[in-house]
Amino acid sequence: MFQLIYVSDFAKSLDGNDLQEILNTARTNNTKLGVSGKLIKVSHHFFQVIEGDEATVRSLYSEIKQDPRHENVRLITSKHSSTREFGDWSMGFSSLLESQQEYDAAFILSEFAKRDSFSRAHHQGIGLLLKQV
Repeated sequence: MFQLIYVSDFAKSLDGNDLQEILNTARTNNTKLGVSGKLIKVSHHFFQVIEGDEATVRSLYSEIKQDPRHENVRLITSKHSSTREFGDWSMGFSSLLESQQEYDAAFILSEFAKRDSFSRAHHQGIGLLLKQV
């Protein structure tokens, strides 16, 4: 099992229809490809965890980097794992800043999204936070 986490900026303002289209496409394609993961919308950023076969995950990431809806796509971390951490979803989704309870997580992720690179110390913290939201 291979897992990749990235962050990107929205290339344009996205509305609910845009987000639903992204999710529907991801869920359909991921099911066919045996990929699982989670997409988290924070302010004008996407964080995404993708897991599955390494070649498939790397190919999807390459496609995402070329997707005109994303700008400034940055790899946070990638790793091999013995199990899926997001196996319950072909593509789970969270949108933060929509409730006061999620404000702290949204603030932390928004601050991470401003970075151009991520140290090893950030990898585990971001991964744990993404599982909680």
